[in-house]
Amino acid sequence: MRWPSFPEPSRKVRVAGLCAGWACAVGAAAWAYAWWVPSLRHSAAAAIRDGRIEVMFTDAPRWMTAADIAPLQELVLREAGRGAYFQVGCAQARTALRETGWFTDVRQVTRTGSGDIVIDAEFAVPFALVVDGAGEHLVDVDGRLLPRSYVHGTSPAFPRIVGASVPRPSRPGQPWTGADVVAGMGLARLVETQRWRGQIVGIDVSAFKDRHAMDLLTDNGCRIVWGRAPGDEASAEVPAAQKLKYLAYLHDSSGRVDAGCASQLDLSVDYVGSR
Repeated sequence: MRWPSFPEPSRKVRVAGLCAGWACAVGAAAWAYAWWVPSLRHSAAAAIRDGRIEVMFTDAPRWMTAADIAPLQELVLREAGRGAYFQVGCAQARTALRETGWFTDVRQVTRTGSGDIVIDAEFAVPFALVVDGAGEHLVDVDGRLLPRSYVHGTSPAFPRIVGASVPRPSRPGQPWTGADVVAGMGLARLVETQRWRGQIVGIDVSAFKDRHAMDLLTDNGCRIVWGRAPGDEASAEVPAAQKLKYLAYLHDSSGRVDAGCASQLDLSVDYVGSR
């Protein structure tokens, strides 16, 4: 038995059929995309609301408590949630973290397969407090303003720099400018390496603008006249290394870096005298 033969479709018919097939495929893809992308966004937003997304810092320092980390995690969730599961969300979170002032570098913000967010960043290290009329403001070792201030007398035991002539920066992350604060930070870093550093509670830079001079303030109420910034001593001034040796001698012999002086100890001249 022979099967009946049918005429072969013309070229025009074949082309029309292919076009119709492609049109259906493209339409189906467009419909799937229109449904799938909002669904992903909705799922991500729901996960954020339900607290199922975890934000982790790979190298958070031990001094950062859970209460310190929580606002940063919330910031990341808000920013990354705008572009959930897309690179734009992680980029937004990275920019937002940099602008907080808590970091010297935010290297990468990535999502894991489960949707959690991992941040590879370098935290700034709190080092000192610069004091003005509004309070005591935390700065890092390079003098950059950190996003934390304290009411006078309530701050942790960091070195205090008092008498700054330049107002604090307008936002965290910026360096506190002014030659007096720069000099005070340099002296604070030098003091930090000494075993008697715990007896120094402040560095007064109020005379720096006129005389380029600074004083150390002890927890005993004594003012130690230091003089010019380390390495910038005048020709007749005692160098910083000699001043440190004398303070170490006083500490070793009396147990006090200020030798129990009642008011003032002058290190800036060859003859050291107290009163």
